Amino acid sequence: MPKNNKPEDQRDRLQLKDQKEHAGSNVNDSANRAQNGMPDTRGMGLKEIGGVILLLVILLIAYGLYQVFFG
Repeated sequence: MPKNNKPEDQRDRLQLKDQKEHAGSNVNDSANRAQNGMPDTRGMGLKEIGGVILLLVILLIAYGLYQVFFG
């Protein structure tokens, strides 16, 4: 079975090999990002960030209403 020598295939093979060999580095990177307390929004667009903010506002309002009626 011949190997594909396309640059995309070679890049994918190398990336998978690197992930298998250094699986702990991904966990370490995630832990370091989580320690600073800010969500990682580098890959998010404006709509996704707005959705997260809207969700937080809705949760804050719901908590306030809960405190008023049941607190």
